[in-house]
Amino acid sequence: MTPQELLRLHPFFSGLSSPEIDVLAGYCSARKLAAGQVLFLQDAPGDGLYGVLSGRIAFTLDSQSGRTLILNPLGPGEFFGEIALLDGRGRSAGAMARDAAHLLFIPRDRFLGFVRERPHIMLHIMTVLCGRLRRSTDYIADTAFLNLAGRLAKQLMSMAGRPGSDDSAELRVSQAELAAMLGVSRGRVSRQLAAWQASRILEQRRGRLVIRNRAGLERVVAGAEA
Repeated sequence: MTPQELLRLHPFFSGLSSPEIDVLAGYCSARKLAAGQVLFLQDAPGDGLYGVLSGRIAFTLDSQSGRTLILNPLGPGEFFGEIALLDGRGRSAGAMARDAAHLLFIPRDRFLGFVRERPHIMLHIMTVLCGRLRRSTDYIADTAFLNLAGRLAKQLMSMAGRPGSDDSAELRVSQAELAAMLGVSRGRVSRQLAAWQASRILEQRRGRLVIRNRAGLERVVAGAEA
């Protein structure tokens, strides 16, 4: 994947012309990380936007009490750091390479100079951010109104994305990671996954889950209001 191809995948830049994409790509630099290497810590200075050319990046949020929440990892074609890119404040989460990763980096100062000359881009970015705010509101509602089974089922379907031809999906995620994503104990997640394996909704493997019955997960979500 070239830098131009990656940039075209970001909603911020979806309306740019080819010459504009080329200009923006010229401002970018490449960064490589070994598996397990920390890219930045939570609250580190927000100096730019990252795109994933290869590998996966995991994110963590730390509370004042010492608890850690793990967010969905991002893979090739995905971006992170938009908040810090726009406001220049500290990173809202820490980031580290889950696998060896090759990243594209857009410095904040070069990005701001780019959009100052193209104000139509900022109007487009505002629309994209409003859509994300709506999704955040949905997440808060899920936490308030869905029981654990419903939240876990919805999380798995979100990670699986759109169904393929056979309606199955394999996810590289552990029970501990799922528990951290939902802010619950690993034991509760383990018991729920075991129940779904017994009913053949999914299959558990080492560090992986294979969804076998999406319709079953959808029914869980539909009846999950606590």
